[in-house]
Amino acid sequence: MRCSWFKDCFRQVHMDFHMPEFPRDAIVNFRARDFVDHLERGRVNMVALFAKCHFGNSFYNTRVGHKHSGLEPDFLMEAATECRARGIRTLAYYSLCVDKRAFDQNPAWRHVDDEGNTHSGNFGSLCVNTPYRDELALPQLEEIARDYPVDGYFIDIPVPWGKNDYFCTCPSCRRKWKQEFGYDDLASLPAETRMRLNMLMVERWMTELRGLIARHNPELVICSNQLGRGSMSRRVKECAEIGVWESQPHPGDYLGHSFACRTGRNDLLDVQVMTVRFYEGWGDMSLKPTAQLTTECAAIIGNGQQPNVGDQVNIDGTLQAPVYDTFASSFGFVEEREGLLRNADSVRHNVVLLPVPDPDLPMVTGAKRFDESLNWKGEPGVWRGAHKMLVESHLQTDLVYSVLADDLQAYPLIVLPEPGTYQPGMDERLRAYVREGGTLLAVGNSILDQGRCGLEDVFGLRYIEPLSFSVAHFVPDERVRGEAAPLPLQVRGQAYKVTLDGAEELAALYYPAGETQPPDRGFRHSCPPPASQRSPYPFATTHRFGQGRAVYIAASIFDVYWRTNHHWLRQFVEALVRHVDPRQPVEVDASGRIEANLMRYEGDLLLNLIHYALGHQGGQSAIAGIEKVEAVRDIACRVRCPQVEGVALEPGGQQIDYAFDSGVCSFTVPEIEYLTTVRLRGASSAGS
Repeated sequence: MRCSWFKDCFRQVHMDFHMPEFPRDAIVNFRARDFVDHLERGRVNMVALFAKCHFGNSFYNTRVGHKHSGLEPDFLMEAATECRARGIRTLAYYSLCVDKRAFDQNPAWRHVDDEGNTHSGNFGSLCVNTPYRDELALPQLEEIARDYPVDGYFIDIPVPWGKNDYFCTCPSCRRKWKQEFGYDDLASLPAETRMRLNMLMVERWMTELRGLIARHNPELVICSNQLGRGSMSRRVKECAEIGVWESQPHPGDYLGHSFACRTGRNDLLDVQVMTVRFYEGWGDMSLKPTAQLTTECAAIIGNGQQPNVGDQVNIDGTLQAPVYDTFASSFGFVEEREGLLRNADSVRHNVVLLPVPDPDLPMVTGAKRFDESLNWKGEPGVWRGAHKMLVESHLQTDLVYSVLADDLQAYPLIVLPEPGTYQPGMDERLRAYVREGGTLLAVGNSILDQGRCGLEDVFGLRYIEPLSFSVAHFVPDERVRGEAAPLPLQVRGQAYKVTLDGAEELAALYYPAGETQPPDRGFRHSCPPPASQRSPYPFATTHRFGQGRAVYIAASIFDVYWRTNHHWLRQFVEALVRHVDPRQPVEVDASGRIEANLMRYEGDLLLNLIHYALGHQGGQSAIAGIEKVEAVRDIACRVRCPQVEGVALEPGGQQIDYAFDSGVCSFTVPEIEYLTTVRLRGASSAGS
């Protein structure tokens, strides 16, 4: 489901307002006009306004719940009415499964883990399978639908907080799942079954909310946290219009916005890509430099999504003016570009097909067998490594969960990242994809299911087993060496033995000279050198199958790259991709700090070049700051297209020189500060 007006909202703010009652001056200075004056000055055109916070305090005149004792006016009514008068869209924020007041007053509503413990912390976790849903949550949501001038809901915490998979074993859950499925001992259920029940629980309360909306105000939309990322199932995503992906940078992971955008732009629903004004996390009341926030906004709009920035209301109910000066600058940058980018769509070419075993399961469960320590809310390093490697190579890349990939033929090249936990029927779909002309690139165990390869005919290989050594080396053929040094290249991770059965070798596999076995057998470094002679097995292969091609790299190369950042791995994969698919739509002569994303707008192509000007990294928990951006100059670019009528920089329309030869448009971008958009007029069929 998509929201009809969401793409017009490029300047969104999530207004955090979790407020206990003990401060003497709590919310005493709220004035709706002053409040919205700040939003307007900050160029905000969409905002989440609190209806109920984690403490269980409501910010409107509820007849069901508890209104914050320090709040005299109806915050939600006055703020939403003022926003509507000024053309600002609003979502009513509702903390669903976290409510400190309800937790304290109603023990029977609490979420209970396998050991019989409840999860309280500063707030308190509730289970929506209990009467909490019918006595408090849904009645309050109905009050809002019936009486308040908002455009939809922002539902936070759609499943209870708790340990590991957040599964609840409270008396209500035990009774419900016993009656429906005959489960006697919830604590002993397999992880997959617990995940399915969690998703069913969310699907059910969202279906009830949908019915409530239909009765009172069918124009309302549902926006929910976690629905924008992989922690929810396809069936749950189908219940909402907007999902949220909190992607604020973490230490060493500034490409998180890119990952969120390149996944979210292929989702079933619209996705809020959300960062924050804060350095350390929600509500720490710090303020990033304007350059840092503008860089994050540039990364989001340059990758085809709308930015959402988190703010926090002061204790007294006012907003901080300097924050909205920063927003005015960063959102002003966005506003200058949104008219062009809001109706542009990213060109499809390469896609990383993220494995999901079943549409009833959260998307990230496809990686559970690869990394059993994976938190179900997070995306695994192997997926992040694939994204990082391809984006740093300036390869036009999307990420799509396999159960959302309804049209494989839309992508000339598909990458299988690991593990091979795809839904039933995917092998046959991939076989048909290659037979009909597609290029398939697989790595490591992405072609394996329970130790067997079902696509040996497609890849022209016979699978043997995982390599017993903890490290391997490889020597690429000159055709796919790229910029990598002409010596055996190290892979500090799992490699695999396969034999050729019709495929052509592109790189040879080398064993190490011996496995280090302390104390008597080892080399100076824990990573042993390569053997002097190659092994009998290939490291990379290519095979013609039907009208297409299947390529295999016999190692967990994306996982290793994420852990090590070894540049030669990226150089090899880029050279390999450009060799087997020479019609890649974009080439950029720049480092990986420049990200490229090609888009279509009406009859034109738009090349977005995003600059990440990061400062030095401090301690492990420190985020590399961006206080000032020095522009990068004279970036040579090539875009494949059938024709071009002119090349200009946007916004502004400044014409730049270009050359066009054999279907390739070449030009030099004079300067990139945060984001430069190059418009190629009349070139929109590139990449198709």
